[in-house]
Amino acid sequence: MIRLGNGLYICHLNGHILKVVYLGNNECEIYLGDEYQGKAQFDYVKKKLNLMEKRWNTSKLVHYKFREFQPTLDYSI
Repeated sequence: MIRLGNGLYICHLNGHILKVVYLGNNECEIYLGDEYQGKAQFDYVKKKLNLMEKRWNTSKLVHYKFREFQPTLDYSI
């Protein structure tokens, strides 16, 4: 979770962008993309999002290894 300014937190989970807006008094609003989802307790939301980010660790992904292109057509005549 990344903390921006003015109580705005952004989290990227499973291809979705989740925005959490801290309203004060341990209360926050949750947005999935730009769609409003509801209100919740901030400490609970922050704890659950941090747990999800640790579980869905993207460091386990294997990146594609590039190879030199080798044409399969025989152009000799």
